[in-house]
Amino acid sequence: MSILARNKRQLTYIYSSLSHLGKQVLGYVQGTKKKIEVIDIAKEKISDTIWVELAEELNLPFKKIFETQQIHNKNEDSFSADDWLKMIEKNPALLQKPIAINGDKIILISNRSEILKFFGVDSAGLEKGFNHEPPTTFSTTEGENFV
Repeated sequence: MSILARNKRQLTYIYSSLSHLGKQVLGYVQGTKKKIEVIDIAKEKISDTIWVELAEELNLPFKKIFETQQIHNKNEDSFSADDWLKMIEKNPALLQKPIAINGDKIILISNRSEILKFFGVDSAGLEKGFNHEPPTTFSTTEGENFV
């Protein structure tokens, strides 16, 4: 049984506001029509049990979830799960890649476009927004330059 609430109509977004990518993807997440639960680990701690559950569901070791470039001891292979959990609690900047959860789906986001795929956004269908009319690519206002 999962500790995190799972609902297909709700997106749970776990990120660190100390992460540039995390803040960028937050904008995309806030644009969704789903109910959103945002957890900023720089302001709100999550339990060790939830971190373990996330790692298991992502099928990734902690060293793949957390950014190891900020760790001075580069021998992260020797870190135990307890070591990783203590480090993330003390240094939330280690979570550079946000985590999105929607129902049974979970993803560790490495770039902004992954969140669009996660939502199933069809970016190739731009005509849909123009009622099958071609987009305007010239200035429609007198005296202004179209860039």
